[in-house]
Amino acid sequence: MKNTVFAAAAVLALAACSQGEAPADAPDAAASESSDVLTGEAPGFEAVAPGNYTVEHANGDIDTITIHPGMTFSRIAADGTPTGGTIFMQDGETCFVVEGVEGHTCFTDGPVQEDGSMQTTSETGSVSTVRPAPPEDAVTADPET
Repeated sequence: MKNTVFAAAAVLALAACSQGEAPADAPDAAASESSDVLTGEAPGFEAVAPGNYTVEHANGDIDTITIHPGMTFSRIAADGTPTGGTIFMQDGETCFVVEGVEGHTCFTDGPVQEDGSMQTTSETGSVSTVRPAPPEDAVTADPET
């Protein structure tokens, strides 16, 4: 379930446009004053965010995730389920808080490769590959909902 939460690895797409609340013990995430690139301990999403990505799970499922400025995300799981929420860094891990789901799920991110991809390992040891996706794959809120 935790892997499912992130991509399935992580608010409904409409709710992801609003700033979600991180847990009280989550460190503040700050955007760099000189650009939209997020600051924090590299590697991780903060080294490549904001942007659009695909997340390929070990079982072959592929999710689409958009990391927004301000450490928020919108995601469409391989099965079409939309989610979203906030991201924070804790103990060198990238943690996702999914709106409507209690708690958070953290991942250990590998270094960003030349092609922009990186591997990320869940708390349960499941490894996924995150790759940049074209802008037309952005996960956006549906104005009709």
